[in-house]
Amino acid sequence: MSTIVSPRVLMIGWNANAFMALNNHHARVVAVVGPRHMSRAQAHDPDATLVVVPDDGDVEQVLAGLARARIALDGFDVVCTIGEYPIVAAALLAEQGKAVGMRVPTAIALRDKFVQKRLVRDAGLPVAQAQVVNLLSDLGGEQQSYPIVVKPLTGAGSKDTHVVSGPQELASLAAGEEKSPRGPWLVEEFIEGEELHLDGVVRSGVVQSLSVSRYVQNVIDIKLGGLVGSATVDPDRNPDLYAKAEALTSAVLEALGHEDGIFHAEVFEKDGALVFSECNGRLGGGAIQDTVLRRFGIDLSDEWARAALGLPPGQPGEPGAQQCGWVQLQAPVGVAEQVPEQSEVLEQPGCVEAAIMLTPGTKIPEFSASSNMKAGAAIIEGASEEQVRERLLALAAWFSDSVVLQAAEPV
Repeated sequence: MSTIVSPRVLMIGWNANAFMALNNHHARVVAVVGPRHMSRAQAHDPDATLVVVPDDGDVEQVLAGLARARIALDGFDVVCTIGEYPIVAAALLAEQGKAVGMRVPTAIALRDKFVQKRLVRDAGLPVAQAQVVNLLSDLGGEQQSYPIVVKPLTGAGSKDTHVVSGPQELASLAAGEEKSPRGPWLVEEFIEGEELHLDGVVRSGVVQSLSVSRYVQNVIDIKLGGLVGSATVDPDRNPDLYAKAEALTSAVLEALGHEDGIFHAEVFEKDGALVFSECNGRLGGGAIQDTVLRRFGIDLSDEWARAALGLPPGQPGEPGAQQCGWVQLQAPVGVAEQVPEQSEVLEQPGCVEAAIMLTPGTKIPEFSASSNMKAGAAIIEGASEEQVRERLLALAAWFSDSVVLQAAEPV
């Protein structure tokens, strides 16, 4: 792809780091954002050109928003997104406007979990067996091999994802669905093993950089009160794992047609073998971007912008001397009366960054609904993956125990 001086870019969805990276490379950016991100975008850059639409993943709404703003789609050189939900919309808009952007088949493969798994399986790679059902009631409960995993075809953050262990659980889940019909659903076999996430950069079909991290607990375990977080794996101490991860990632990206950009993939490891779970052409959630930058010197937002604009990959910064990880902090359900200060969190062993979202008086929800829900977040450093993991668990437990709830009012 040729490089354009001061390209005009249509960025779908809001991400401050992505917006800043495009501007750093002299792009003239119009950002399409949803109402919930409008204030954040305006605060980041009061002079930014924003088009606000109800749903930035809906092509009709984006086109209507551009029309209201008298902005012609064919006036853009590049159409892109760093998010997951608008990826197909961005690809379709790029095609319609004859701009540079992701190919539509690749965007669909990165978004639709069934299409993705079929492509990976057809490439001869290890992946869970999967099927699509329009309604959960269409599944023959007694005919299934349990456990199974039920999830939306285009979901994210483990929202509405369930591990079903038998016919009665499936019947209960299907009965709940009838109150508000939904679907279709992806139904796949349950894969045992530890869950890892792989993050990095691919250019011209070649993996340029790769970070392997191990989740503190498998993400699906949030349904049982598990924590969301991960610790980086040291490539010097685990060369075999990195070699297997790079080989699998390269083959998966080729199967999906994702040749230029960034990626966030998840795999399961059992007995030294890796089984593919899913892959996205976006930033990983939580503090993954921050830990990749801190440990490996790779700025994923900048690399995304470079790929979108047709610029060569950047030079990595100085790698960190220690391993690092992150954890999303949780608190008991109730109404918060006292919450640890950020300074207190930073005093915990190995903690180098912290953010607290919970404030006194806030009603604390059940965190098992989605892996994106949190009371705060922290980044930890340590001499080894094992020490980082221990510190993450200790900090999360300390934070939860330190949150004081308001006394329940008598009935």
